Amino acid sequence: MGQVLVLGLISGGIYALFALGVVMVHRGTGVLTFANGEVGTAGLFLAALLVDGWTIPVPFIDNPTLPALPWALGALAAVAFAALLGCLFEVLVVRRMGVSDPVAVAVATVGLALFLLASELQIFGESPKELAAPVTGGPTIFGVIVTPTQIAGLLLAIALGFGLQAVLRRTDFGLGILAAAQDPAAVRLVGVPLSRISLTIWGAGAALAAIAALLVEPTVGILYPGYASELYVVGLAAAVIGGLNSLPGAVVGGCVLGIAQSAATRYLSDLHLPGLHFVVVLVVLLVVMLGRQLLPELIKRMDTAPSRAAEVSA
Repeated sequence: MGQVLVLGLISGGIYALFALGVVMVHRGTGVLTFANGEVGTAGLFLAALLVDGWTIPVPFIDNPTLPALPWALGALAAVAFAALLGCLFEVLVVRRMGVSDPVAVAVATVGLALFLLASELQIFGESPKELAAPVTGGPTIFGVIVTPTQIAGLLLAIALGFGLQAVLRRTDFGLGILAAAQDPAAVRLVGVPLSRISLTIWGAGAALAAIAALLVEPTVGILYPGYASELYVVGLAAAVIGGLNSLPGAVVGGCVLGIAQSAATRYLSDLHLPGLHFVVVLVVLLVVMLGRQLLPELIKRMDTAPSRAAEVSA
C-alpha cells in the first residue's frame, strides 16, 4: 500500500500542475483550454535543443548546432517560451475574438494545439527524443526510488495550489482575476486593466504546463510530438474533479487520479485491460460527477426523513 501511495502522489503532482493551468485559465476567462499540453511539449523541445545542443533544421545552413546550456537555463527558457506562446495566443486570437462565447475560444485552443503538433512533427519528426535528467538518484520510500524532480513536482503543485489561492483572494490583482470571467465591470472598479489580467492568465497557464512537462520528462525518459498532451488530458480530468474553479481542488484532483491509477496498476494488472489508466480516469471522473449531482438530493432526503418520522409518531 505504501508503494501505491508514493507512486500515486508522484503522478498526482504532475497531473496537479497541469490541472492548475486549466483552472487558472477557466477561472479568469471561463474558457476550457485544450492547447496547454502541446504548449508544454513545445517548451520541452526547446529545452532539449538548448541543453543537448541538437542539430536543428534551418534552410540554407548545413547542420547548424546550438551550444549546450545547463539544464536550469534550458528549463527557464522553456517556461519563458511557453508563457510567450500563451501571451501571443491571447493577443493575436483571444483578444481579437472579443466577447465571443467561451466555447468558441476553446475551439480556437484546439486549433493552436494542432498547429503546434504539426510544427513539431515537421521539425523534429515522429521518433522519440531524449533530454538528460538534471539530477539522478534520490531517496527510497517504501521501496520506490523517488527522484528530486518527482519530489519537486509534488511540492510545487501543493505550494502553487494553496499559494495562488491566497494571492487571488488577498490582492487587488487576484480579486480582478476572480471577477474577470463573471463581471468584467468589477475588474475595472478595482483598478486593474482587463487586458492585463487576460494576458497574465493565459501566460501563467501555459507556463504551468511547461513546468509540468519538464518535471515529468526525467521519469518518462523520452519526449515526442504530443507527449505532454497525453498527460494534459488527465490534468483536465483532475481540474474537473477539483471543481474547475478551485486551485487547491485541482491539487486534490490530481493526487486522487494519481493514486487511483497507481492502485489499478498494482491490483488490476493481471486483467490485461487495454488503456487501463484512462479507464480509471473515466471511472473516477464519472463517480465524482454523479456524486455531485446526487449528493444534494441525498442530503435533502436525509434531512426530511427525521421530520417525517416525527410526524408519524405524533
